[in-house]
Amino acid sequence: MSFRTGDLIGDRYELGGQLGAGGMARVYLAHDRLLDREVAVKVLSDPYASDPNFVERFRREASAAAGLNHPNIVSVYDRGEADGSYYIVMEYLPGPDLKQVIRRRAPLAPADAIDYALQILAALGAAHRRDVIHRDVKPQNVMVSEDGHLKVTDFGIARAGAQSEMTEAGSVIGTAQYLSPEQARGDEVTAASDCYAAGIVLYEMLTGRVPFDAERPVAVAMKQISDPPLPPREIVPTIPPVLETVVLHSLGKRPSERYRSAEEFSRALLDARAAIDGTTGSTRMMAPPAEATTVMAAQPPTEATRVAPRRNAPPPPADPPPARRRWPWLVAGLLLLLLASAGAFALLSGGGEDTVVLPDVSQSTVAEARAELEALDLEVTTRTEVDDAVEEGLVIRTDPEAGAEVREGTTVTLIVSGGRGEGVVPDVEGLDVTTATRQITGAGFEVDVEERADPEVEPEIVISQSPAGDDEAELGSTVTLVVSTGPDDVEVPNLTGLTEGEAAATLEDAGLTLGSVTTQESEDTPGTVVSQSPGRGERVDPETAVDIALAVEPEPDTIQVPTVIGNFAADAFAKLEQAGFSVISDTAPSDQPAGVVIDQNPSAGTEVTRGSRVVITVSSGPPESEEPVTVTVPGDPGEAPAAPPSDGPQGPPVELP
Repeated sequence: MSFRTGDLIGDRYELGGQLGAGGMARVYLAHDRLLDREVAVKVLSDPYASDPNFVERFRREASAAAGLNHPNIVSVYDRGEADGSYYIVMEYLPGPDLKQVIRRRAPLAPADAIDYALQILAALGAAHRRDVIHRDVKPQNVMVSEDGHLKVTDFGIARAGAQSEMTEAGSVIGTAQYLSPEQARGDEVTAASDCYAAGIVLYEMLTGRVPFDAERPVAVAMKQISDPPLPPREIVPTIPPVLETVVLHSLGKRPSERYRSAEEFSRALLDARAAIDGTTGSTRMMAPPAEATTVMAAQPPTEATRVAPRRNAPPPPADPPPARRRWPWLVAGLLLLLLASAGAFALLSGGGEDTVVLPDVSQSTVAEARAELEALDLEVTTRTEVDDAVEEGLVIRTDPEAGAEVREGTTVTLIVSGGRGEGVVPDVEGLDVTTATRQITGAGFEVDVEERADPEVEPEIVISQSPAGDDEAELGSTVTLVVSTGPDDVEVPNLTGLTEGEAAATLEDAGLTLGSVTTQESEDTPGTVVSQSPGRGERVDPETAVDIALAVEPEPDTIQVPTVIGNFAADAFAKLEQAGFSVISDTAPSDQPAGVVIDQNPSAGTEVTRGSRVVITVSSGPPESEEPVTVTVPGDPGEAPAAPPSDGPQGPPVELP
């Protein structure tokens, strides 16, 4: 169903204008008539409202989000159903979202980016402690107030603890530019998935762009899975190197290669800020959140309900002298029943003990609680109970309870925490690290993960644990998991700029070998590496061969024409074309055998542009005779030879064949 301005939802929330719309829901500004305040109402879109599975997930996840109470998380006030659709009522925040801030101001100063990231991580840490994974951390889901206070919103697709089965296996939900690799593959998400998304938000704040983008969401998701991010300092060189290291670590492809919790990520940012500022991370204090959004734990009043002993009251009267002590009995003899009743009333009302209101001494040490109670003239005893919420040695409560009115001298029992007690450690060997972590934390223990290469165990699988499975250990203590990273691999070093000998030595030190060596025209120093395969930073098996290409000077723009005179035409053509020339030819008779080059243009040794034309002249053989041979003979046969020619008339010429 479509809602309009003025519609009343839940008999309480009057809708105003629409604030925004997404693929799953629409958000309206509304007026809460009961509490007279503005709220934001998020209504599930019609296609999803008719899907029972999605409605159930929406209901469960709304309940989980409503249970999150943190200054950096938008408060969820109510949820319900109206006219066949479902809605969530949230705190209304008029400020811009972080995406708008990035568009206006990016790149943000490192100090501002760190502060914003710490606030986002504080919100995520609070959610993770309630076993709620956001799954759609992005700047559009972070609201920014004028004073720089951030609030994370839109837990509409969050995965809430044991209700995670409501999300279909293999489904991909979220925004492609901020998806973790495991989320892009449709695998199970963890707190480390939210940390990855927070790392992308930090990257975007520092550079003004996301590390992975493309026209189609599928292409972006594939980059999230396989492509390394461009280091932020290559975009904004002024980013401190220590901060760049934190950003790149947060974007590890495997959950085990990045920050596994918001607290771990926050500690790294605090250390980075300390290094940038020249202070120490352990003493650096964060600015408190704004007063308007701080939710203080409710504490029962103390001074207003404490009834202090009457320090200035007169001491009780001393025993009366014997004469007065006998007087009541004389009176009683005269007025036996009347004065006996009056005496009893006097004992109960005027001569009784003072009363005090029992103060609240919970969370105090035994010594502090004992001193406070004894100052009220109360007797104190202690009893120990196991409690996983109160630190060992502190008072849980009192018996009688705080606020009770008791007489002075009453015995009050302090119920003291004996700590968490002990529990059975789950056996998680052979499970994937995500499932193992969930089982151990669900049993009341902390988890520490150590990685170890193991060629026989799949990556992300638990090899061993300490304490061992089924052992008893103190609740709240740490269980160490040794997790396989798969077969040991080697990171390929950067060989660019090295000579062939230096590259071979570097590869040997890394446990790799030198593969093929080729050349490549380059402006770099001749003989140095200009490219390599596999590339730098890739992880490969030991002893893998790495191929390199060495720089050679580019070919000159002009070349000399080689000599081809005296070569047969076919050889001359091949020689010139191989040298980069185009060739044409003509023929001419000569005393050289037919087919031999007798001339060339340009001549041999001439500097010409590569690709120029060379004309060769090829011999067609000796020329044929065209003029007849003539001789002169005497007029009559038998006569003696004629005298040498003279200027006089001669006989006719005779042509010989």
